Amino acid sequence: MKDTEQPKQIKRVRSKIGQAIVDFCADHPTFYADNLRAYVALRCGSTAPASADRILRDLRRKDILNYEVISRTNSHYRVLPVPNRGTITPPKFAQGNLSI
Repeated sequence: MKDTEQPKQIKRVRSKIGQAIVDFCADHPTFYADNLRAYVALRCGSTAPASADRILRDLRRKDILNYEVISRTNSHYRVLPVPNRGTITPPKFAQGNLSI
């Protein structure tokens, strides 16, 4: 994959599953990656196994949500306040608005 294609792929996948990840994090202050993946699959249909993980990291880079890894071995996460926003609950986004 060319370097210019990866951001396009992430944007495309984020537009498909990003809102589901944001909603899941708003409702689950701590979670395991397997639970996030199952929720995304149930809500959005089949995706590549690592898509939810990749988009979770992308949403953190974009300051849409924040989290810390409680246990890398167990893929256990804790949702944290977003820097400069001071809130744990991510905002709701209109359809297609997660392309930032």
